[in-house]
Amino acid sequence: MTRQTVAQVLLAVMLIISATICGKAEPLAVREARLQRVWTEYLLNADTVDNADSPQSAISDEVRRTIHERQTTSNEFYFNQNVDHFGTNSSTFKQRFYINTNNYTPGGPIYLFNSGETPASPSYLFAGEPYTLAKATGGMLIIMEHRYYGVSYPVSDMSGPSMQYLTLENALEDIANFIRNARDFVRASTGTTISPQSKWILTGGSYSANIAVWMRMFYPDLVFAAYASSAPLLASTDFYQYDQVVGRALPCAPQIANAIEVLDSILDYKNRALIDNWKKAFGLEVLANDADFAGALTDQMSNTVQYYMPPAKGSNGTDAIGALCGWFDRSYNHPLQNLADMTAAYIRNNGIDPTTAYSSGSGANNYELYQDGRSWFYQTCAQFGFWQTAPPAPLRRLRSKYVTASWQSGPCKEFFGENITGTPDVAAFNKKYRGLLPNVTRVVFVNGMLDPWSQLSVAVDSSISRKVINQGENVIITMLRASHVTDFYFSSSRTDFGVDVARARILEAIKGFLSHQ
Repeated sequence: MTRQTVAQVLLAVMLIISATICGKAEPLAVREARLQRVWTEYLLNADTVDNADSPQSAISDEVRRTIHERQTTSNEFYFNQNVDHFGTNSSTFKQRFYINTNNYTPGGPIYLFNSGETPASPSYLFAGEPYTLAKATGGMLIIMEHRYYGVSYPVSDMSGPSMQYLTLENALEDIANFIRNARDFVRASTGTTISPQSKWILTGGSYSANIAVWMRMFYPDLVFAAYASSAPLLASTDFYQYDQVVGRALPCAPQIANAIEVLDSILDYKNRALIDNWKKAFGLEVLANDADFAGALTDQMSNTVQYYMPPAKGSNGTDAIGALCGWFDRSYNHPLQNLADMTAAYIRNNGIDPTTAYSSGSGANNYELYQDGRSWFYQTCAQFGFWQTAPPAPLRRLRSKYVTASWQSGPCKEFFGENITGTPDVAAFNKKYRGLLPNVTRVVFVNGMLDPWSQLSVAVDSSISRKVINQGENVIITMLRASHVTDFYFSSSRTDFGVDVARARILEAIKGFLSHQ
């Protein structure tokens, strides 16, 4: 071997090693809650977006919708809700509601949608599957804002002690308390009287779908039926299965896994100059914490799959998965270089501030109200977990092994102090709420098989799905080419990838429930 050959080999080895090594805080749970809102508003308004195949157009639309919903509408009302249903605090707070009685006929069902981890929006009164169901069945539609979201805050700040009333139990009892008093409230607010024959059907997507299922389970005397889209019923603090679904959806998963494997080797080696050079290549040089850097690399992949929809037939829309994997067609680069170029372009093109989007600690002492992402982060710290982690070896990983549950839960105490006593006891939680085998009847469970959250939900390919169906009148629907809450929020104009079939089955199931009683 010549000296030149040796030099070339050493250079190649160094390139491979280096190519495989990566304001206010926004832990991943906070960012996810914010992105969920942008996406759902985009889906609801897809007909009015210039390029309905591009989620990028949702950003400007979100600004428009936010400005609009801050204005009081004729459909907006406030209910005096108890701050604490189970403790000694007997004070009340104003909880926001939107009500559409336009399609209601005496005896028709009442569809109640608790908006979960996003602010309630009047958009849902006139678009989306709950609206479609109400219109088709002579029903009333009520949108209810979850406590600690939107403007429905029972406290004056978001410090640790002030978060104590943000519990699932209080949220469920909020709904029960409202239903018990709804007849007088709705009549006084809208002039419409709810018929004694009207049955309550809880609806929701994602976390709010969980709420719908749990209301049916714990309050069967109040809730007649439920429709749950993409409900992650199984709490988990080590949710590595999310990564596996993302991997199955991406044809370029082997190249990404190759890049991440080498990246972890670089981080293990702890060569500061080399790590910093790669942070700069990714556009993430401002992140001092190596785990924050590693965690940021999951953002684009996760969002591409979780919020995926195929382009409309006959359109010139870009397939988001194909566009992402196109970066890895450049075989002349090491996969890590392609991942770095892709991430840097994603950050640049979307105007992302890495410190705001990916830092895990700064800003923990910002206790101002109206931080919906902070509320969701508290719920994950206190009860749910839902931390997306790297799969254990020897499973293929699309995220760094540094993306652990302990890294994601680490900021919990920093944000909320002694109000968070440790990692949430998801075993006890799942025992109480029954995980993937809730004790329910008359529930429609819907999932997209491209949805990473389907691994925590009741899906057709689940080994226990037959048990859920056999409990009585439960229906399980799967959309093979759809992802997260697609059926719930999606514009009715798109019928080309199975969502129309799913919605027909949902309506059939709801009508069946109503006709049997």
